[in-house]
Amino acid sequence: MARRCGFTLIEMLVVVVVIGLASLIALPKLNDAFAHSNVLSAKAKLSALYSAARTTAMSSNQTGILRVNGNQVYVYARPRRRAPTAGNSVDTIVRPTDFSTAYGVTLTGGVDSVRIASTGLGLDSAVIILTKSHTIDTLIISKYGRVLK
Repeated sequence: MARRCGFTLIEMLVVVVVIGLASLIALPKLNDAFAHSNVLSAKAKLSALYSAARTTAMSSNQTGILRVNGNQVYVYARPRRRAPTAGNSVDTIVRPTDFSTAYGVTLTGGVDSVRIASTGLGLDSAVIILTKSHTIDTLIISKYGRVLK
């Protein structure tokens, strides 16, 4: 009888079953890691948007405003430095960012906007909660212009 090189069907099926079981164990952990990464990225972006509002307020002698409208966040300043156009009395600094589309994150909190005076101190404080699946994180903005992570 001639000797054959290779694997039998049963050996191949055992390998496929072992790989399947390993992936079933690892997949939930991998999904949690992706959710955690998205929440951290969204928190960093939100912090950067607040920084942009604060920088604008201090450099242009305007009131900087970080506006949270549902899952959309944008930065604008008031009063408008140029002549107002049809019903527009603010300068948009950063266009709206949809956190649901960009990161899959839902934003909740008790405040819809955070105002920053031209001195750099906040006129409002806020707690913004970022959620994706089972991952929850908060961004706290104090009246002193500090972002507490």
